Amino acid sequence: MPMPSLNPSVPIYDIIGLGFGPANLAIAGAIVEKWSANKSAAPLRQVLFIEKQQEFRWHPGMLLPNSRMQISFLKDLATLRSPQSPFTFLAYLHSQDRLMPFINRGSFTPTRREYYDYLSWAAERVQQEGVQVQFGEEVVWNHSLWRRYRGATGAEFFRRASAVDFSGLLISHAHHTISGNIVLSPGGYPRLPPALSSISPHPRLLHSANYVTSIDQVFASIPRPAAEPLRIAVIGSGQSSTEVLLDLYNRLNNLPIGTGERHELDMIFRKGSLKPSDDTPFSNEIFDPASTDMMFNLPTQGDRQRVLREYNSTNYSVVNPRTIDALYEVMYHQKLLDGVASRTGRDDGSVRVRINLRSHTIVSAAEDASAEVSNEHGGIHLTLHAIYSRSVSQKTYDAIVCGTGYDRDSWVRILQTSDLGEYFGLKPSSPIELVASGESGEEPAVSIFNDVDEMLPFARIEAQRPLTPIEALYLTELSSPAGKRGKEVALGEDAPRIYLQGCTQATHGLSESLLSILGVRAGSVVDELCEQ
Repeated sequence: MPMPSLNPSVPIYDIIGLGFGPANLAIAGAIVEKWSANKSAAPLRQVLFIEKQQEFRWHPGMLLPNSRMQISFLKDLATLRSPQSPFTFLAYLHSQDRLMPFINRGSFTPTRREYYDYLSWAAERVQQEGVQVQFGEEVVWNHSLWRRYRGATGAEFFRRASAVDFSGLLISHAHHTISGNIVLSPGGYPRLPPALSSISPHPRLLHSANYVTSIDQVFASIPRPAAEPLRIAVIGSGQSSTEVLLDLYNRLNNLPIGTGERHELDMIFRKGSLKPSDDTPFSNEIFDPASTDMMFNLPTQGDRQRVLREYNSTNYSVVNPRTIDALYEVMYHQKLLDGVASRTGRDDGSVRVRINLRSHTIVSAAEDASAEVSNEHGGIHLTLHAIYSRSVSQKTYDAIVCGTGYDRDSWVRILQTSDLGEYFGLKPSSPIELVASGESGEEPAVSIFNDVDEMLPFARIEAQRPLTPIEALYLTELSSPAGKRGKEVALGEDAPRIYLQGCTQATHGLSESLLSILGVRAGSVVDELCEQ
């Protein structure tokens, strides 16, 4: 096969990272440590990360006052892999002269604002050490080509590499790069309920991911003749939804009203009540690196789904008990004031907000209320269905905030739109599911688990051609730590290597999209890259 010549002006990198959030930041830190340990022959010298944001950002929309992390500070970018690393949270505290004050706090959980500053500090440090990061850039094409290599004996050989083209978001320009290894860490994208997706984007419809950075603008856009009370809905029953509800309660309580009414704050969710998160010691072991290996080595995809369902209460649609207690105190005080007003006939006006918890309720339809001629204030009109009573109600809200989670399948779209997707049997219309190699994703016809509740939905990579090479169709069951922990997708011996981070929960467990194993996972990936 004739090999095309490469343009010598096109930069060639040992590794290109797509995205520069915490997952790829941990990779960058592990690479810098390799450089320090191998100064004479440092591996992976040519490194580039491409990030869509204009600067390092980590959930700025949820930096609520005094909000705390849900994990120990020891589960940082490096401590579990290398406690002596210069990129640990303790190293950050020491560099900022806050180590003793933090110890005096007597808590293992920093505030979200402090953890954001820690990650930003680490991002600055890796760049100072020579890691290249292109901010404000978006990948527009990812494809394969042949690259010439020279072996240890001097003999030349060819291997496929990935070509990554990206362009500026604010200033129009294009870049062309080549790498034999891609680390794909696209992060999550805000998910809206189907009914509300139909009217998105809407100036008064927010996801909790953008709450802090957008809520002031939303309030400013709502017309309030005669200081009329507002109606705001929060959809969801998890940690983010509850924190947003409490913050809105405080904001609305400081917003004057020209009438004797109160602002209305509705929390709409499917469950019967807010459920506490399970952060007890034995349950927390599901986030250990060893549990990732256990999850991957389970015999069938159905087994993995049952484990995910069993441990859902550790992370999904649950609320920290401290936050539940805080909300219950607010609700109890509301009942107290209602009782006093009922007995005395007087409302002291000390509280301007009424919270309504609308449990066992789903949003079945949404309309832009500004389209109604009779509605001068705009907003969003919701149709609500009570799950058990089957009753239907309608209500117009001035604004809606959704704490309804994130989609983590953007990596599929990146590969589907490139010729690299052919190695996976991926086409633009392919349905997606991640399963371990050699598995069909289907349950045996007879199983002792047949009476288990309905499994969670998951996506599927369908084989579009024969099973050769099988590793081209599925996440490969490699013996290396990197493969077993779900990073590597092998595309054949002469193909570029792609590592997935933060998007393989179906095969590798709950910790895959969380911060818990960042350091260990990054070390496994970088060690394997250095061995190539």
